[in-house]
Amino acid sequence: MIKRNVTTEWIIQQIQDGKTYRFYLTADWQRVRDKKRTMEHNECERCRAVGKYSPCEAVHHKKYLKARPDLALDINNLECLCKDCHYKEHHKLQEKIFSEEFSEKW
Repeated sequence: MIKRNVTTEWIIQQIQDGKTYRFYLTADWQRVRDKKRTMEHNECERCRAVGKYSPCEAVHHKKYLKARPDLALDINNLECLCKDCHYKEHHKLQEKIFSEEFSEKW
């Protein structure tokens, strides 16, 4: 665990250095991540919205860390997701491209 005061500038530097993973090792991230999981009863928010139960496997940045490092520790920018929902979120563009490539064009 990295014990330091996480700032937007520090996060930007980690992104530029290709070491974004360091952010996820910080005590600040672990604290806000754990708080979000507790708030959501360790449930996937998207599954719960459609009446299903799935455990939270990942705390996801709605506005991606690389795009909005200033929101990295904003609990309102986080959502608890199960493994499937998290995968779908990060691969939705690939799925769209794949389906467009193989759709029939008459």
